[in-house]
Amino acid sequence: LGSANVAPDVLMAVANDPAQVAAGKAIFLKNCAPCHLADGGGFIGPNLTDDYWIHGGRIEQIHATIFNGVLAKGMPTWSKLLRPDDIQRVTAYVWSLHGTTPAKPKAPQGNLQPR
Repeated sequence: LGSANVAPDVLMAVANDPAQVAAGKAIFLKNCAPCHLADGGGFIGPNLTDDYWIHGGRIEQIHATIFNGVLAKGMPTWSKLLRPDDIQRVTAYVWSLHGTTPAKPKAPQGNLQPR
């Protein structure tokens, strides 16, 4: 049922489709906002709007993190809860958050990985 390894060009095609990104936002708000906040600024989970990434900021790395989860940090293995296409949509939405300005951004965490 899906794979953590999806080609970057496939993910970028989803990220460049406004309808897919909007669908990803709806899924994000329902499932991810409790830990990352609605604006992606981070709460329990890290800020998703800056250039710092704990598990990698390339689109395929973001997808793999969502797909596999980070159980040690309390992030579920979303591949057990969401369909593969929905994980791609959430990935596209997270990708779209880059460079936005959250209300109360959490301090940078992880490694600098500018786009």
